[in-house]
Amino acid sequence: MTFEPTSAAIGQAAGRSTIRVQENGCDGAPGKATTFTWERVEPLGYAELVAADLNHGPTIPLVFQGCRIIDTDTELDRAQVHTVRLTLESAFRSRTIGLVRNGWLPSALAADVPDTIILLDRNVVSEIVGRFEGGKMTGSRSDFLDLLASKPMRINPVLFAMEGNVRAMPTPALVLQQLEEVAAKLRRALPKAQLVLGSDSLRGAMGLIEESRQGFKRKQAFLMQLAPALTAPVGRKNASARWIEVFAAADACKVPRSSLVVLAALSSIVVPNGQGPAKRLLKFKTNYTEEDAYNALADLRSLEFLIYLFSWFASVPTTFFTADKDLALFWCGLCASEFESRGRGVHCSLAPDKLLPGEYASQWRSWVAEVPTQETPLDEERP
Repeated sequence: MTFEPTSAAIGQAAGRSTIRVQENGCDGAPGKATTFTWERVEPLGYAELVAADLNHGPTIPLVFQGCRIIDTDTELDRAQVHTVRLTLESAFRSRTIGLVRNGWLPSALAADVPDTIILLDRNVVSEIVGRFEGGKMTGSRSDFLDLLASKPMRINPVLFAMEGNVRAMPTPALVLQQLEEVAAKLRRALPKAQLVLGSDSLRGAMGLIEESRQGFKRKQAFLMQLAPALTAPVGRKNASARWIEVFAAADACKVPRSSLVVLAALSSIVVPNGQGPAKRLLKFKTNYTEEDAYNALADLRSLEFLIYLFSWFASVPTTFFTADKDLALFWCGLCASEFESRGRGVHCSLAPDKLLPGEYASQWRSWVAEVPTQETPLDEERP
């Protein structure tokens, strides 16, 4: 069924999230209202994210599956399970969004599935710390993030520690310091949150860093080599030459052609006028530095880590919270699917037609010669 609400409010009932939909009335009388719970929300895609104004109240088309009516003054059958479609004109900002399988959702909806593990981008830690104190909101502007404050969320802050705060690969001492820092900040801001930080967190983070260190250095060299040619927008007449240069640089730096950083570099060439998310994600600029390249690669590593978790822990609901719209657009543009573990590594299929428009997506497929494979969680060193 489809609702055309004049208002919709997200709430709680008996420990479940609910939405109360108020429909249009007539002759000045209020419209009929329905409150329902749901099993899952269909993820949103690239086009919806492009259109969304996340800094204000976004208008978001949503499809809720497995809905049960808990209150209504309509003739809807409460015994049936429904699919509900509506366009939510939200009063909440959605500066933080959740990246999920097949797309994205506003943060509160992305983490609504019971026992969801929430990974945090560093910018979201800043959002949380600036917004909450002792579980109470300190800001005046409503955000979807506010709906999570009273919930016992499961948060894994390992990506915060792995990135570090020095724009370079952190040492073990710095990773430990960062884990302790982020844990203290989150406990102070959201005391009901459950931090997924066991005794092996430091060992696990350092293991992942060491496993990816050599590949990370090669990718830094790759970006440094390309930056002078790709800082300015690339005209269509020069796109083919630059395309070849990207693959030549990847081969020279021993960076797999199928890796996300190569795809991002190609996207920064072929999206007209440098307007695609990849251009901004790679942070190309005049006087590009290794620190700039590190920051870009840390962002891409978070997506690789998400792919790894989707592949190895398919039954564990997981979302990655970020306030970086370009990173989120790149994720949605990848159209990653068919996640599976293979040996020590993982495999997934990509369909990046939004990132490589027109004929470029098929050209990319022919250049990488096969469906992209990630052989380790953080570094695609083997073809």
